[in-house]
Amino acid sequence: MFKVVLAALALSVVACAHASENKQAERGSVYEPMAIFAPLDGKALRGEGIGPDGKPIVDIAQWKLILGGRAFQSTHRLEGGDYGGRTIFFYDEGAEKYVFHYFTTAGFHTTGEVTPTDNGFTAVEKVLGHPKFIEVRSELVFGEEEIRVISSHVDKDGNETQGDGFIYREIDGANILLFDEADALFGNK
Repeated sequence: MFKVVLAALALSVVACAHASENKQAERGSVYEPMAIFAPLDGKALRGEGIGPDGKPIVDIAQWKLILGGRAFQSTHRLEGGDYGGRTIFFYDEGAEKYVFHYFTTAGFHTTGEVTPTDNGFTAVEKVLGHPKFIEVRSELVFGEEEIRVISSHVDKDGNETQGDGFIYREIDGANILLFDEADALFGNK
């Protein structure tokens, strides 16, 4: 179950971006609808929460603008574990909304939509390839120094379960190796 919880955590990227000043957009290097993500370009965050087993979970994420500022990606990994994933956000011009795709090391993936709110964002995502869950609904609320993520999960029978919240704070990301970087360093493919 905690694997699906983490899909919602990747969405915390959006909330923090909304709370920061948009320096890259001022330079004109970011596609206008993606300007809300520009303040997070190159940053890292650490999220702390409680997993479904009652044990603490720590999630480390790095974020960056990609494709010439037309998309934004968040790559995350559980501290001390092999589970992680990558989310790619983009603005769908035809639909006039933010959409994302999340890919995991566990083999399942999600697709969803992000909607800005007065104090953060909400997201609804369809879960594909997971043995138990079919949907994740998330609310992100941002403050001056942290992002709170609360999510619920819908199982294949339509039952919704509220998850515990996670708190994300910015950290120094200079020495963090996630997937691609670690593989390159250690010669793994």
